[in-house]
Amino acid sequence: MRSPGGFYGWWILAMAVIIFGWTAIGQTQGFSVLLLPLAQQMDFSARDVSLIFLVGAFGGAFLMPFVGRLLDGRGARRILIASTIGYAAAFCVLALSPNKYVAIVSLLAVRLIGSVVLWLGASVLVTWWFTRRRGLALGVLVGLGSALMSLQAYGFSVAIERSGIASGFMILAALVLVVLLPVVIWGVVDHPEQIGQYPDGELPTVEHEPEGPVPEELTGFTVAEAYRTGFAWVITIGAALVALGTTGYLFHEAVIFIEQGETAAAAARNLLPQMIGNGIFILIVSALVDRYRMRWIVPIAMGQLVFSIWWGFHLKAIDSLWLFGICFGMTTGVFFGYALAALPKYFGTKHVGEIRGTFGAITMATAAFGPIVFVVFQDNSATVLVGVTAVAAVAISIASLVIRWPKDLDVSPALPTTGLPAVGRGEVA
Repeated sequence: MRSPGGFYGWWILAMAVIIFGWTAIGQTQGFSVLLLPLAQQMDFSARDVSLIFLVGAFGGAFLMPFVGRLLDGRGARRILIASTIGYAAAFCVLALSPNKYVAIVSLLAVRLIGSVVLWLGASVLVTWWFTRRRGLALGVLVGLGSALMSLQAYGFSVAIERSGIASGFMILAALVLVVLLPVVIWGVVDHPEQIGQYPDGELPTVEHEPEGPVPEELTGFTVAEAYRTGFAWVITIGAALVALGTTGYLFHEAVIFIEQGETAAAAARNLLPQMIGNGIFILIVSALVDRYRMRWIVPIAMGQLVFSIWWGFHLKAIDSLWLFGICFGMTTGVFFGYALAALPKYFGTKHVGEIRGTFGAITMATAAFGPIVFVVFQDNSATVLVGVTAVAAVAISIASLVIRWPKDLDVSPALPTTGLPAVGRGEVA
């Protein structure tokens, strides 16, 4: 598979899924599993865990563009090796922690490494290996990676229940060193040309076969150039609104369910159809980006967001929690599935880490305000919350129809790029 003329990209995708799955403990799923054991066994309060989550959100938002720039300049493999070792070290410190304050710093490190470095590294790595099938590959990464993330969070909860939280963290540290570290050291290859291959595994068609592999010349916008386009801001602000609304609702979902006559257990069970809806529609939409421009996607996603939040406060109006869960998961799946594949498609791969890092920073920072916004509006009226969301969604939808859509910057894999000018840099259609 590593031989010239072969294609190692599917193995890269499989390893990226494993890396993505290992971000679980740094994500919301992991913190939900940790909340009770930390309080019972390590003298943490709910306020401590919430503070770590909030600081991690804003710290991650600050770090994401810098991590993306490092990935672009140094390559994913080096950054992933260093962060994996740091991940294992943080778990060890948590297991052997002499006091709560050291544990807080270690848990914050877990949050930042998992939700920022490993997550971003896995997605950028896949972006470099695929061009024509990039959307499909990224959809598989997020869909399968999210499922693996949920399974790992569940497995960790079982380990904590049977052996205690300290032993659970030690088991995690050992597994990171035994499973994840060998993958990133011996498995990860940053770019296809490093082993004489090409994106998507397609050989260039030229009249005279070149001697040796033709390296891919990465082209595309810088962050400053990308965010001088209306498209970048519409996609980013739209994603921020989706993140704000869905995070806020999920944070208070159990309370909202109980107020409408459901149970907290029903809210917990609803996470499964939400995961299914999210994973399926990320895969579908990101794969469609490979073939279609999909200018209509933003208005549809905005309408889906408003409808889902309205339904969340009127569960009896359409009395099916499974359908609600799938619809709610579809809300994030449609928009983030599109953004995932569209950013490298329209802005290129040369600075994709920093562009995606900036996108992630804005959405992560905005999502942190979701729980607070829901409390403020819910104390007054859920109708007001839905109305404000609708006004913002309509404004973003109109903007998406007014702006000029960018030109596809992907370089055709059928042509060698050596000696050719940068393609489409800064151009819009």
